[in-house]
Amino acid sequence: MTADGIVTERGPVRIRPREQYRLRSIPRAWRKYGGLIRAAARRYRVPAELFLTIIINESALNPRAYKVYRGYVSDRQTPDRISVGLGQILISTARFMLRDPSIDRAWLEKPANNIRMIGIYLNRQYRLTRFDPPKVAAAYNAGGLYRQNGRANRWKMRNYPVGRSVYIDLFVAVFDEAVRYLATHPHRPRESFAALFARDSIVAACAHAPGFRSSHPLARAVVRQPLAHEIGSDVVLASDGNAGRRGLRVDYLTRLSEHQRARISLQSRISGRFPDDPAFRAAPTASLRAR
Repeated sequence: MTADGIVTERGPVRIRPREQYRLRSIPRAWRKYGGLIRAAARRYRVPAELFLTIIINESALNPRAYKVYRGYVSDRQTPDRISVGLGQILISTARFMLRDPSIDRAWLEKPANNIRMIGIYLNRQYRLTRFDPPKVAAAYNAGGLYRQNGRANRWKMRNYPVGRSVYIDLFVAVFDEAVRYLATHPHRPRESFAALFARDSIVAACAHAPGFRSSHPLARAVVRQPLAHEIGSDVVLASDGNAGRRGLRVDYLTRLSEHQRARISLQSRISGRFPDDPAFRAAPTASLRAR
């Protein structure tokens, strides 16, 4: 994972020319649903690029999109055989996650509701995926992470069609473009990979600190920081020659607001190191079927 997205040993993931329209859809998707994505990313502490990627790949930005699966009879009789809306959420999955049997197709067709469900779903799958985009793609598409050794499947995780890597490849390519788009956006969400890799982030600052060792006890503080400009002079690299050894001052932690603490948690979750949210650690680990 880099500031430009995911790079494999063969370089960036490429997609067919006929699929390039997905990449061009990102600015329009953000203009249309950016406000809802920003709110959901903040509420559920899920990087904004994952929302963008899902709604582009799943529905092409059509809130009324739906797909029925083998065995479908009707919305009422087989709610587990129809996926609806921007994120193509199964009616049965939405009912299960919100414990609300009244949820129906019309409810999921509302963009705010569907984006909310994407956030809840990705939040619940965090322990499984750690927000690793290829794993997020596989878990969203197949309902969990399952090994699949198809010769044409570079990721070796089940996605449909089975034996190939079409879905994950599309996901990664759109995700990469979303990271690059938000990196240049003047109002990029703080809850995003683009913000994490920004030059003014604490993670970026520590990556350039002379002699900084990730195994040092204060490394925990690194991944718990919100962006540097949010907390100003309260968090600075030590100015003397012991910057690498002493790391960061952490006494400001007790003065952070609840909202800042949420951003801190997101930073640690994106980095995959030292998640510090007790409420999250208690979250259920069972995977849910999204499609």
